[in-house]
Amino acid sequence: MPEAIEQRDAFLSHRGVDKPFVRKLAGDIENIFYRDRHLSTWLDEAEIRPGNSVPGMINYGLERSRFIILVMTSAYFTSESGWTDAEWHAALYRDPDNRKGCIVPVIAGDCPYIPMILRHLSSLDLRERTYARDFERLIAILRDEPIPRPVTHRGQLIRLNGSIDRSTLIAERTVPEGDPDPVKESLSCNLLPVERMPLYLYEAPIHTDLLETKNDGTTKNPSKSMLRDRIRNSQRSVGDGKTRMPAFRVLGSRIISFHDLEGDDSVLAAIVDQTKVQAFSVRELIRDEDDRHVVISLLNMSLSRHLMGCGLLVDNNKGNRFYFPPDKGKTREIIWKPYKKQTKRTVTKLYTQGDRIRIWLHQAAYIKVVFWASNFYLQITPTWLLTEDGITIKGGPEVGRIVNRWVGRERNLSVLYHVRFWTALLRRIPGPLIVVPVGEQTMDVATIPAYVAQSYGIAGDRKNVLEALDEVAPHIATKEEMVEIETYGDEDSETEDLTEVTDDEGEKDTSGEP
Repeated sequence: MPEAIEQRDAFLSHRGVDKPFVRKLAGDIENIFYRDRHLSTWLDEAEIRPGNSVPGMINYGLERSRFIILVMTSAYFTSESGWTDAEWHAALYRDPDNRKGCIVPVIAGDCPYIPMILRHLSSLDLRERTYARDFERLIAILRDEPIPRPVTHRGQLIRLNGSIDRSTLIAERTVPEGDPDPVKESLSCNLLPVERMPLYLYEAPIHTDLLETKNDGTTKNPSKSMLRDRIRNSQRSVGDGKTRMPAFRVLGSRIISFHDLEGDDSVLAAIVDQTKVQAFSVRELIRDEDDRHVVISLLNMSLSRHLMGCGLLVDNNKGNRFYFPPDKGKTREIIWKPYKKQTKRTVTKLYTQGDRIRIWLHQAAYIKVVFWASNFYLQITPTWLLTEDGITIKGGPEVGRIVNRWVGRERNLSVLYHVRFWTALLRRIPGPLIVVPVGEQTMDVATIPAYVAQSYGIAGDRKNVLEALDEVAPHIATKEEMVEIETYGDEDSETEDLTEVTDDEGEKDTSGEP
């Protein structure tokens, strides 16, 4: 009998041709501290001395090792001597279904064949590309720490670049399966965080000369249209003839606005009693749910004015939906930067159906301020809409079905592409923030979307999505250019397809920056 050896943590079952890798693996394992000692391995060349019985020493090593690591390569299951077969056979005999988890298969190189009886076992990938990640998993196993189930390879040839050899994929009629890794993942969404809110909200009574006295002696408030007329007349009398309707709300007999209501130059001076103006802290107001709704409604009014200043039209039937008008009766295109590279996007285009039916397709979005999880966000929900003449919106279930066909199939980078596009449009001045005028104050919004954190993902899978977006943006735009609208119109339109219209030279008109 060979001399007794102390218990080892891992028996390294391998082919001699894979010795360089196994020596490195053994060294890396034994550098790891475990409890009051270093981890230990059983490696034949370090354990079998001249004169020792080779079968006896291997048997002893198998019996005294807590784990048996199968170092699988293209050579491992083709041993002419049969030693590796004997080792994994012995390990499997001890625990046929590996319920104790003592058998740890690792892939150290391309492995075109894995015996069927082993294919149900999860394996670690210790090839160069994923060595660091799965070595940590291996150490967790040896140290009796919980880890996620790693990827299960069902006998396919997994190449060094991570691809699956087609011949074995077809032969197996299966794909690798596995559980997600317990790593923190961050997924961008369609919410832009509001970095800074306006500080004050102002309130004042409606000017007394606008109140109507009823027969019973009580007063009646003027309509909001009458208040708007008063504001416009005041602006025309002192300005350049242009009128800009400020955002305000009427609550009872009082006017609420982010505009400062004091001073002769106040845009709302014509409709309020300036001797009774009160200022309230927005920070304090938003603690009350009802007051918070008032704040949000005024923010959305200001946002609407900002978006119209960006050249967008507002859908009056759905107050938070905005869309691009045609460019002087022609297709409108926007030049913008998803990240660092410029690209072009068509945002309105005209289709004809014979000579009678003309339909405009518009890029659009629902854009509004929302309050979630104690924070304010700008929510952007991209969509499309159809109009009859570039302005009059078409509705009904048929239009909804057509739009949902496009929007419903968009995923991942396409969604981020839309959000980044609208972000670029909203940022009217250069800088890291979207600055939305709110009265004489501002609402500052981040240009990077908020992230949703989750506890599971793919370990080692890191990608700069903005750089990737630069690359895919032209392809997304091209796919949008190829959008076809199915037959739409009256009874006679069934046999005619809609055709996209270009200008006289066959080139679309480019409007440049939004």
